[in-house]
Amino acid sequence: MTRFTLLLITALIGAGCGATGGSMFSDGRSAYVQQNELTRKDSVHVVQGRIYRGMPIEHALAALGPPNSQDTTTTEEGVRVEYLYRSRPNAFDPGNVPRAYVYAVERTVTDWTGLEKIPRFDAYYQGGM
Repeated sequence: MTRFTLLLITALIGAGCGATGGSMFSDGRSAYVQQNELTRKDSVHVVQGRIYRGMPIEHALAALGPPNSQDTTTTEEGVRVEYLYRSRPNAFDPGNVPRAYVYAVERTVTDWTGLEKIPRFDAYYQGGM
Protein backbone atom coordinates (compact mmCIF):
# COMPACT_ATOMS: atom_id res chain seq x y z
CA MET A 1 0.00 0.00 0.00
CA THR A 2 1.11 3.48 -0.67
CA ARG A 3 1.43 6.13 1.99
CA PHE A 4 -1.51 8.02 0.44
CA THR A 5 -3.79 4.97 0.67
CA LEU A 6 -2.94 4.44 4.34
CA LEU A 7 -3.55 8.12 5.07
CA LEU A 8 -6.89 8.01 3.27
CA ILE A 9 -8.03 4.89 5.15
CA THR A 10 -7.00 6.40 8.49
CA ALA A 11 -8.88 9.62 7.73
CA LEU A 12 -12.04 7.77 6.73
CA ILE A 13 -11.98 5.59 9.85
CA GLY A 14 -11.40 8.64 12.06
CA ALA A 15 -14.21 10.57 10.43
CA GLY A 16 -16.58 7.63 10.79
CA CYS A 17 -15.78 7.18 14.48
CA GLY A 18 -16.17 10.87 15.20
CA ALA A 19 -19.48 11.09 13.38
CA THR A 20 -21.09 8.07 14.98
CA GLY A 21 -19.91 8.57 18.56
CA GLY A 22 -21.84 11.75 19.24
CA SER A 23 -24.89 10.89 17.18
CA MET A 24 -25.41 7.54 18.91
CA PHE A 25 -25.64 9.24 22.30
CA SER A 26 -27.93 11.97 20.94
CA ASP A 27 -30.17 9.35 19.33
CA GLY A 28 -30.48 7.60 22.70
CA ARG A 29 -31.56 10.82 24.38
CA SER A 30 -34.07 11.54 21.60
CA ALA A 31 -35.47 8.02 21.88
CA TYR A 32 -35.81 8.45 25.65
CA VAL A 33 -37.78 11.67 25.16
CA GLN A 34 -40.06 10.00 22.60
CA GLN A 35 -40.69 6.94 24.79
CA ASN A 36 -41.44 8.85 28.01
CA GLU A 37 -43.85 11.61 28.94
CA LEU A 38 -41.59 14.56 29.69
CA THR A 39 -42.41 18.20 30.20
CA ARG A 40 -41.16 20.63 27.56
CA LYS A 41 -38.43 21.80 29.95
CA ASP A 42 -37.28 18.23 30.67
CA SER A 43 -37.38 17.29 26.98
CA VAL A 44 -35.09 20.18 26.05
CA HIS A 45 -32.69 19.42 28.90
CA VAL A 46 -32.47 15.70 28.11
CA VAL A 47 -31.89 16.24 24.39
CA GLN A 48 -29.21 18.86 25.12
CA GLY A 49 -27.57 16.68 27.79
CA ARG A 50 -28.19 19.19 30.61
CA ILE A 51 -29.63 18.90 34.11
CA TYR A 52 -31.20 21.25 36.66
CA ARG A 53 -32.08 21.14 40.36
CA GLY A 54 -35.50 19.58 40.78
CA MET A 55 -35.23 17.41 37.67
CA PRO A 56 -36.40 13.79 38.05
CA ILE A 57 -33.29 11.65 38.37
CA GLU A 58 -34.38 9.31 35.58
CA HIS A 59 -34.37 12.23 33.16
CA ALA A 60 -31.00 13.46 34.47
CA LEU A 61 -29.46 10.03 33.94
CA ALA A 62 -30.90 9.95 30.42
CA ALA A 63 -29.32 13.36 29.79
CA LEU A 64 -25.88 12.54 31.23
CA GLY A 65 -25.65 8.85 30.49
CA PRO A 66 -25.04 6.04 32.96
CA PRO A 67 -22.85 6.85 35.98
CA ASN A 68 -19.72 4.90 36.83
CA SER A 69 -21.18 4.03 40.24
CA GLN A 70 -23.75 5.08 42.80
CA ASP A 71 -23.99 5.14 46.57
CA THR A 72 -27.30 5.13 48.45
CA THR A 73 -27.85 6.37 52.02
CA THR A 74 -30.92 7.10 54.10
CA THR A 75 -31.09 10.55 55.72
CA GLU A 76 -33.71 12.64 57.48
CA GLU A 77 -34.64 14.04 54.06
CA GLY A 78 -35.21 10.57 52.64
CA VAL A 79 -33.24 8.26 50.36
CA ARG A 80 -30.17 10.08 49.04
CA VAL A 81 -28.26 8.74 46.07
CA GLU A 82 -24.85 9.97 44.96
CA TYR A 83 -24.03 9.22 41.33
CA LEU A 84 -20.33 9.21 40.39
CA TYR A 85 -19.03 10.13 36.94
CA ARG A 86 -15.33 9.78 36.13
CA SER A 87 -13.33 11.09 33.24
CA ARG A 88 -11.01 8.77 31.39
CA PRO A 89 -7.35 9.08 32.40
CA ASN A 90 -5.11 10.66 29.83
CA ALA A 91 -1.58 9.72 28.81
CA PHE A 92 -0.10 13.02 30.04
CA ASP A 93 -1.43 12.71 33.61
CA PRO A 94 -2.79 9.17 34.20
CA GLY A 95 -3.15 9.71 37.96
CA ASN A 96 -5.47 12.68 37.52
CA VAL A 97 -8.96 11.31 36.90
CA PRO A 98 -11.52 14.09 37.45
CA ARG A 99 -14.68 13.04 39.25
CA ALA A 100 -18.15 14.55 39.19
CA TYR A 101 -21.11 13.81 41.42
CA VAL A 102 -24.85 14.21 40.93
CA TYR A 103 -26.95 14.09 44.09
CA ALA A 104 -30.62 13.09 44.29
CA VAL A 105 -33.02 12.92 47.23
CA GLU A 106 -36.27 11.02 46.75
CA ARG A 107 -35.53 10.58 43.01
CA THR A 108 -35.07 14.32 42.39
CA VAL A 109 -31.78 16.08 41.52
CA THR A 110 -30.74 18.27 44.42
CA ASP A 111 -27.18 19.23 43.49
CA TRP A 112 -24.00 18.30 41.64
CA THR A 113 -20.30 18.98 41.86
CA GLY A 114 -17.45 18.78 39.40
CA LEU A 115 -19.41 18.37 36.15
CA GLU A 116 -17.29 21.12 34.60
CA LYS A 117 -14.18 18.96 35.21
CA ILE A 118 -15.43 16.15 32.96
CA PRO A 119 -14.77 17.02 29.30
CA ARG A 120 -18.04 15.60 28.01
CA PHE A 121 -20.01 17.66 30.58
CA ASP A 122 -18.05 20.92 30.65
CA ALA A 123 -20.80 22.82 28.84
CA TYR A 124 -23.87 20.73 29.54
CA TYR A 125 -25.14 21.63 32.97
CA GLN A 126 -26.91 24.67 34.33
CA GLY A 127 -24.97 26.03 37.25
CA GLY A 128 -26.69 28.28 39.74
CA MET A 129 -30.24 27.05 39.21
